[in-house]
Amino acid sequence: MTDRQVRDEAITLFAAGHETTAMALTWIWYLLATHPEAQTRFHTELDATLGGRTPTPEVLPNLTCTERILTESMRLYPPIWSTGRMTFEPITLRGYEIPAGAFLIAPPLVIQRDPRWFDDPLAFHPDRWTAEFKEQLPRFAYYPFGGGPRICIGDGFAWMEAMLILATLGRKWAMRHDPGHQIELLPLVSLRPKGGMPMFLEQRC
Repeated sequence: MTDRQVRDEAITLFAAGHETTAMALTWIWYLLATHPEAQTRFHTELDATLGGRTPTPEVLPNLTCTERILTESMRLYPPIWSTGRMTFEPITLRGYEIPAGAFLIAPPLVIQRDPRWFDDPLAFHPDRWTAEFKEQLPRFAYYPFGGGPRICIGDGFAWMEAMLILATLGRKWAMRHDPGHQIELLPLVSLRPKGGMPMFLEQRC
């Protein structure tokens, strides 16, 4: 690669692999802090599985509760909240004629809260993500990493990264949300909380 290509690749890796994961974790900590029962089950799983050890990729398949929490959070608050695609040829979509060269928006933030696919769609229910539920879900009802030939190339890496960070921090810390801070969505390139996300950290015994 040329020097410019190397630079562009490095910037892309940093921006796409850092900010999006940071935003995903921000929303996860918020959801856990405002759902104490889910946070308790999260900590119970980490204590039983890790036994105080630092998590490694090998233990991730055993962290089923943690994985469901991550999956459900990414449903409610996908870091990349909207994706776009351009048509290369005219198509008919539900009776609408779409010309070639049209730019279509498909926002996971909206589609992943559709009551046709998710009961109580605005609620945080990690336990909905059973194997049976995932199997019957339509293909693009849940796509926080996009889909098709343009799906995020870092899908697997981001999932592993988020799981390891969750387990690493969660084994030592609990989060408590500041009840005086009003949550408001700020949909920029990534889905951010307006005004940040103030949290209280409580060290676990």
